[in-house]
Amino acid sequence: MDIIDNESQKTLQPRKIKSVKREETLRIEKAANDGVCIAHDSEGKTIFVRYVLPGELVKANIYRETSEYAMAEPLEIIEQSDKRITPHCQYFGECGGCDYQMTDYETQIAMKTTLAEEVFRYIGKNEIKVSEVIRSPQQFAYRNTETFKCGLAKTFCGKNKHIGFFRKDTRFIVNVDKCAIGMQGINDALASVRAGEYPQQNFKVRTTLDGDTVVHWIKNDKYQDREVYETINAAGLSIKFKISKDSFFQVNDYVVPLWLEKIISFLEKNKSERIFDLYCGIGLITLFVSHFAKETIGVEIAKSSVRDANHNIQINNIESNVRFIESPVENVVDTLGTADVVIIDPPRKGLDDKTRQVILDIAPRKIIYSSCKVQTMARDIQTLSEAYEVQDLVLADMFPQTHHAEMLALLVRK
Repeated sequence: MDIIDNESQKTLQPRKIKSVKREETLRIEKAANDGVCIAHDSEGKTIFVRYVLPGELVKANIYRETSEYAMAEPLEIIEQSDKRITPHCQYFGECGGCDYQMTDYETQIAMKTTLAEEVFRYIGKNEIKVSEVIRSPQQFAYRNTETFKCGLAKTFCGKNKHIGFFRKDTRFIVNVDKCAIGMQGINDALASVRAGEYPQQNFKVRTTLDGDTVVHWIKNDKYQDREVYETINAAGLSIKFKISKDSFFQVNDYVVPLWLEKIISFLEKNKSERIFDLYCGIGLITLFVSHFAKETIGVEIAKSSVRDANHNIQINNIESNVRFIESPVENVVDTLGTADVVIIDPPRKGLDDKTRQVILDIAPRKIIYSSCKVQTMARDIQTLSEAYEVQDLVLADMFPQTHHAEMLALLVRK
């Protein structure tokens, strides 16, 4: 692997934020959440530093500061970690999309694992260890959807029309010609948009393993603004999903089958269970687990997602006992009766108080909880711990090169 040298680090341009401009030499102490590491300045103030690794000595630009902490980024790596490598992407350190390109994939996994366990220790009040890691077969070119920002950016040459992503902790749009973690269809569509009339608003690109690519919210001569179809092969099944432009779908098609197979492995083999899939979206989990259950009910608030979910039953000729309910989960969860398994894949805010209590009242034998926000997941599992214990905690790396991860837990009734 290539080690990045000090000279290349010196090319990083300091941010121009009027409120703060000072530099510090910092020893990086440990990794923290949200893609930063922790250091302390000469007066003991906590400094959160981006794009660095534990043990490194760096000259840092402090670009934001409060009375309690400050934010910084490296101007020069004086003493570098042996885990540091050359970033794959030319925009890394300016574009805010990635956090960890400066280190190898196994170090990324180790950092995410340690940080997840720390969250469960401090927020969840539980010494839970990650029992398994699902690595992404693709560590670049894996994202199937990206939203591009469009706007005027003030530069040394005046105001320029940029298409790209926000720089970390700012509203400055970093102009990009391609995204290293986006699938090829994403970058092909970006090139097409750039070749045409400058967009007057942000736009979203979605692509699939089937080669279907669309551009949402703007007009483009080459790409349509419509739904796409994606086929997922997992657990011996092949299911096609309609994904409307307002519907949610997991971003990493390479990890999704492995994640689904792990969820299915938590179910009984005799297809005897009644399953609730809460926050079910277009039925990605629901339709797969329905083949391994006695009855499956999916609940979802988004009208477009429920419409897609019911369409997906029809186009796949699914004859298993499965149905969908369009409603906020908290409005109907206490009307569904009993369940053997409750599957939860909530928004980042986690479960509301009513839903948590109803799940405890239903008392399913198993709860399967998946979330990309480990902090709220740990909080919710802590509140469920009076009746449940964590049997498995899996890190599914849906988001290589970033600090994000999809956590998957199996909770079993005590």
